[in-house]
Amino acid sequence: MEHTDDTTNQGRARRVLILSADVGEGHAAAARALAQQIESSPESAEVTVIDGLAAMGRVLRQIVQDGYRVQLRFFPWSYTLFYWLLEHVAPVRWLTRLQLRVFGARPLARRIAEYAPDVVVSTYPAVTVVLARLRRTGVVSCPTVATITDLTGLFFWAQPGIDMHLVMYNESLPSVERIAGEGSAQLVRPLISAEFLHPRCPLESRRALGLPEEGRMVVVSGGGWGVGDVEGAVHELCRVHDISSIVCLAGRNEQLQRRLTSTFADQPRVHVYGFTDAMPQLLAAADALVHSTGGVTCLEAKATGTPVVSYGLPVGHARLNTRAMADLALLRLANNTRELSEHVQASFGEPHRPALPAPANGHPHAVDVVLKAPRRVSPIPLWRLRMASFCAQLVLLLSVGVWAMSTDEVSAMARAIFNVHALARVPTDRPDVSVIVRAPAHEVTSVAGALAAKHVHISFSDGGAHSRATIAALRAEGEELLPELPSDSSFLHWVRTRGQLRGQERALGLRRHFYYLEPAGRLTVGQLLLASAAGGTPVEGALRIDARHPFAQRPARAGDVLVVTVDGSSRSLRGVESVLARLASEGLSAESLSALTGGR
Repeated sequence: MEHTDDTTNQGRARRVLILSADVGEGHAAAARALAQQIESSPESAEVTVIDGLAAMGRVLRQIVQDGYRVQLRFFPWSYTLFYWLLEHVAPVRWLTRLQLRVFGARPLARRIAEYAPDVVVSTYPAVTVVLARLRRTGVVSCPTVATITDLTGLFFWAQPGIDMHLVMYNESLPSVERIAGEGSAQLVRPLISAEFLHPRCPLESRRALGLPEEGRMVVVSGGGWGVGDVEGAVHELCRVHDISSIVCLAGRNEQLQRRLTSTFADQPRVHVYGFTDAMPQLLAAADALVHSTGGVTCLEAKATGTPVVSYGLPVGHARLNTRAMADLALLRLANNTRELSEHVQASFGEPHRPALPAPANGHPHAVDVVLKAPRRVSPIPLWRLRMASFCAQLVLLLSVGVWAMSTDEVSAMARAIFNVHALARVPTDRPDVSVIVRAPAHEVTSVAGALAAKHVHISFSDGGAHSRATIAALRAEGEELLPELPSDSSFLHWVRTRGQLRGQERALGLRRHFYYLEPAGRLTVGQLLLASAAGGTPVEGALRIDARHPFAQRPARAGDVLVVTVDGSSRSLRGVESVLARLASEGLSAESLSALTGGR
């Protein structure tokens, strides 16, 4: 994005682009307040406010905006869970940022380029994440600013790619600078409309609103989206006799507005409003504000001197933010309706005076920082970006490759691609089958000896643990010992495949091409390929039989390779004998694998 140097800006108004979002009213209110300050500034400046979330594309807007609204209204627990994962599980936080950047960076960059701004301001954290990335990569070359209206949960609000963060609470400064670097944050006066700073008479405000002048007045707000237990709060406050009027603010939640209007139709003290621009008058007239979401509305209430009680939506960042504000005595936190009633009545005794009275409180207006925003962020050099992209792709490729080699989920596809066929049966015109007995290494010689005594000569495997004594004993009996890949559940066990088979090949004196028995589980892709490179052909077996339960299989057919597993017990040995007896009864003869394949 091209950016004109500051020296060429002399003589023309500075262009300020504000990126807001229709996700709750606070972000939009902060954007309006900043735009109002810029328009009223004596410096020559032009300001444009757009929906930054919409500028990032329809998909992201629907996922973030609609998903957030549905969560808060219908499944608040799901938002609490997701927010906890964002805060405490770094991979979830990293993946969320990555998705925002992947889907939103290019669309947002194009929209920003249309305005050719001299400074860009974001009032919404998800937009801030993407804007920071564009600034770090040099796509946006002008200074960037982000507003922070919360006390906690700053892992998305603050970003290293933002030149300056405007914070509303002094307590936020250390956290922001820890994330974004020293000098990355500036404490400013709260970003609220100037209308909240004008002194108003509570009685005159009530008259203008048509509300009773006598008694106590309480405003119950569910924020711009009308979320939280607004109805429960009103029910509880109706029991307080000192309260003469209760104003319910349903925001843009038309369903809530209709329900409240119907529920409290017989309560003359209850007045239901939808979304309203009369907040300055309402807060000036009220003795207390019951609010569910915190944020900018709490700043507005403090500016008008209205005590705040937080109640109704203890989820996600709202829970953390309101607890932090309660710890600083900025509001009262009610965990249930009983505490709500107590805190509201206690707040009636608080003095009704603005908490932000003096313009000379030592902190600059946000507009003064925005119009003089420094170029603090140094874009990442192009070679580093390309190197990071290459390394990321390489790591991804290696990760996928290692996973593919370490899993048996795609081994069937690998067999087809590399033309590796496991031996299950051998074409033959003789009534013969091959029997391979898998026995523990310390039992294989005794099992072979017991069968040899009955003049049965078949193949054996001891799991690949071939000792010289075992090999010599089996050769003396005239038996065949097969290589086998040992069962191993470790992730990278496949890398040892070639060495394992080569060692067994030499110990058994085999030729370059040989058969080996697959482990009890399926071969991984890595085992399959490395064994094939070593000259091995896997033996899968047409039937795999547990000698303790030898007859839970279909009948064998001529040419089948049978793999019979024994544990060395007398029961399993009798099971092998039962298998051989059944084969004989079916007219089949048991042979070694080499006898059936004819040495192939």
